[in-house]
Amino acid sequence: MKQHLEGNRYNYMVEYSNDRYFEISTIRKKDSRKSAITNLNQIIGNIIEPILNTNCIEESYLYIDKENGRKLYEFAIELLSDKHWVSQYLEYELDEDMQDEH
Repeated sequence: MKQHLEGNRYNYMVEYSNDRYFEISTIRKKDSRKSAITNLNQIIGNIIEPILNTNCIEESYLYIDKENGRKLYEFAIELLSDKHWVSQYLEYELDEDMQDEH
């Protein structure tokens, strides 16, 4: 399953497959730079931790059981659809994260 969502400065993709692979990625609109953001602090604290009860995410993707995978997929779409949260919190962290990589 893949869901594409549009933000202000970034577009988002939430992906969950039957082989238990889960990932959230983003594409910056101004230069089409793609980045996996599953392990970004805002994503861990607001999406992953409430479902999986952990904040120890080391990779940019997860392999999780089917029940939690579906919950995580649906919750991620719900939160990434919240334009206020995306513009006020997530996109600022993404800007800082991508700036730090230069």
